[in-house]
Amino acid sequence: MRTVSVKLPDTTRIRIETLAAGRGTSPHAFMVEAIEARLQSEEKHDAFVDEALKSRDQMIASGKAFDGDDVIAYLNARARGERAARPRLKAIKTILKSGQ
Repeated sequence: MRTVSVKLPDTTRIRIETLAAGRGTSPHAFMVEAIEARLQSEEKHDAFVDEALKSRDQMIASGKAFDGDDVIAYLNARARGERAARPRLKAIKTILKSGQ
């Protein structure tokens, strides 16, 4: 494992020391956990964006999508405990025309 030196403002160092002591851990362990948590968060975000872009590309390629109004009506009916038909895919051109 490599060692990395990080220069921190005194106020940040004090905050880390205080929080680490309150959690019964060392400042080093606290910083390692914080870095790992941020890395996981950023990786999840990147994966989410990648998946969204792939979905968008698939939607454009198919020319079909769910009409947002239909989805909202379905979810509202389900939230009221009512039975409702699931929204169906529609041609994007149809959705865009109905929303104007």
